[in-house]
Amino acid sequence: MTRLMKMLASEKGQGTVEYFLVILAATALAIIALRWLQSGGGGGILTDLFGRVIRWVVGRF
Repeated sequence: MTRLMKMLASEKGQGTVEYFLVILAATALAIIALRWLQSGGGGGILTDLFGRVIRWVVGRF
């Protein structure tokens, strides 16, 4: 095999690429979900969620 063929057949860095793609997909889904919630499609779910979190935190301290 030539050196180029060996480099192309190598799986070095494959895990890093897969990790990057998973992070990229998760980020895209989070952006889509946030835009949907902020546009009113969530019916105030985001506001209600933050309100509950704040009340829970204030209740703990």
